[in-house]
Amino acid sequence: MNKMTRFLIIRYSGLGDLVMLLPTLRKLKTHYPDSTVTLLTDTSNRDFAKLSCGLINDTICVNRKVFKQKHFVAAAKEIIAMLFKIRKRFDIVIDFQSFGETATISYLSNAKEKWGAEKKSKYNYGYTDLVPYDTSGHRSQLFARIAKVDESLSRPKICLTQNSELFRQAIAAKLDQSKPTIGLNIGSTSESRRWSEQNFFQLASDLSERYTILVFIGPLEQQYKEVFKDFAIVENTTLEQLCGAISLCSYFISNDTGPVHLAGALGIPTLTLFSTGEDENVGCLNPYKRALRKPDINAITVSDVSDELKALENDSCLFDTPLLSSKYHTQ
Repeated sequence: MNKMTRFLIIRYSGLGDLVMLLPTLRKLKTHYPDSTVTLLTDTSNRDFAKLSCGLINDTICVNRKVFKQKHFVAAAKEIIAMLFKIRKRFDIVIDFQSFGETATISYLSNAKEKWGAEKKSKYNYGYTDLVPYDTSGHRSQLFARIAKVDESLSRPKICLTQNSELFRQAIAAKLDQSKPTIGLNIGSTSESRRWSEQNFFQLASDLSERYTILVFIGPLEQQYKEVFKDFAIVENTTLEQLCGAISLCSYFISNDTGPVHLAGALGIPTLTLFSTGEDENVGCLNPYKRALRKPDINAITVSDVSDELKALENDSCLFDTPLLSSKYHTQ
């Protein structure tokens, strides 16, 4: 009988990167069928494993907010608790984050093998196996090289949970079912990457004859809620609930942020609006997608987005889109 290989994978943030990591984990599980995968991540991603279709078996969470806020006592407690959970428990540690902090965690894990990317040579002590930190190509391909698996591009897959399905049904009951639903995700991690609420409102108004509009509002955009009072809104959700609501959409238009990657992994055609990023580097890994990019994201006009949506509608007619909304995964 083959010995089970115990993996610890490290990726703190962000949500989109975790989605982009899923193809690598699927290939890793193929190479090591007798294996378990534990994810070390930020507390904000604590439920991600439930959506990974069984690729992630367990999660260890770190509240990195206390580090950013310089709460030294709380930070020390987080470190001690985390080291207690990882010390001498794993055969192979794979650091997909490439921080100095995560190099130290890798080193202190005392795993026999520790894989990472050489971002700064002073952190090389943390690893037994290194690849160059080469960010050319798609980010998922760097992840694959670190994990020593095939780096060909492939689509991630998200499995809805029972909680996702229940929330999906609750939202669906409030929507006009006579028209297809289009999701508009107005949130972003930074202001420079956020297409304005005025633009999204105008787009929603223009599309409302053909589509039922479902507006996704993140925690940083609560002040814009009143702008969209005439449309259905999704807010203050868990990660499982967010996926359930996204799965209702026929199309999903979003800034470059985590929810658009979830939509792509659910098989939903996506249109991503970029400012700093590039679709070929960090875009969704799904065949049903379009992207627009301008350094000043608000230089992208509503007309630009409408035209690109029409092209996406034509593109997606060529595919049999395998939405996952009717099935859920339990662990």
